[in-house]
Amino acid sequence: MLVVAILGTTTMFGQGLGASLDYAMWNGTMIENSETSGSTILAVNYTHNLSEKMNLVGSVGYGMGFGVVPMKADLNYGITNKLSTNLGIGLYMIDNETYDANAIGVDGEEASTNEFGINLGLSYQVTSSISLGFNYNMIKSGDYDFNGMQFGLSYAFGGKSTDSKKDIEKK
Repeated sequence: MLVVAILGTTTMFGQGLGASLDYAMWNGTMIENSETSGSTILAVNYTHNLSEKMNLVGSVGYGMGFGVVPMKADLNYGITNKLSTNLGIGLYMIDNETYDANAIGVDGEEASTNEFGINLGLSYQVTSSISLGFNYNMIKSGDYDFNGMQFGLSYAFGGKSTDSKKDIEKK
């Protein structure tokens, strides 16, 4: 995170840098005896523009409460200028005693608490820098399921300026 923060101060990298604060509600048999099933996730993200309506968004976060470190890569498609949808993959590093106790390894081996998953969601752009989002994270299914819903607020540090090229040309 320190490297991302340092590189984010440069103009080239800082254009797509953002931060988000999310609340995730986890459910499933893997955490059914857990004292807490929610995480407050603080994350940094970087948006790379692929085309006029498509962006690639990479993020890494730290979850407090139910301990989880999500690292995600999403394709974000702009439906309108305010509404977009995303689909992506992620690695979720889980640090919770209840999850460890319910994990089942193969051939007597200790189970991994690093899980791959798919996420999908919607985002609403409130201003040029602030957006509200909802994601559904599908991490495990079957007898030992683990999934979650995530609601959040994002801020883009390199948000688009309200001055367009036309305004600059008029000056």
